[in-house]
Amino acid sequence: MNFVSLFTPESIVLQLEAFDSDSALASLTDAHIANKPSLANRKDEILEALKTRESQGSTGASGVGIPHVQLDGIDEVSIVIAIHKDGINFNALDAEDVNVFFSILRPADSADNHLDLLRWVASLARHEDFVSFACQASDPSQVLDLLSELEEA
Repeated sequence: MNFVSLFTPESIVLQLEAFDSDSALASLTDAHIANKPSLANRKDEILEALKTRESQGSTGASGVGIPHVQLDGIDEVSIVIAIHKDGINFNALDAEDVNVFFSILRPADSADNHLDLLRWVASLARHEDFVSFACQASDPSQVLDLLSELEEA
């Protein structure tokens, strides 16, 4: 599957407004709603689900956080990328600050595709230049180009 096709310029936040883990999750929730307005009436539920997921163990490492949850009642994946150029403490497994967040909301019935998507995101996180290049982006199209380039690699 071409995972880059899941992204639009609206799903990319170049300047994440956050100072800690909770504020990052709140901003990511807002980004999901901006990306898919049909989620607006589920804001509290989304935020609580993301907080619960992170309380079970941080999804952050190597400068990338991947807060992801399954939600009943949605029929398509919502994925956003948010960049915090300075990095924030996200309780990452390696104790490093996180600069790039991929947040994923998935329907309850998409487990196989979800695992493939998580593997792809994890492979991006492991790419030695991904975080650096993402933090240099000044336009969402540059992030989309980076994703496309790395998907082909």
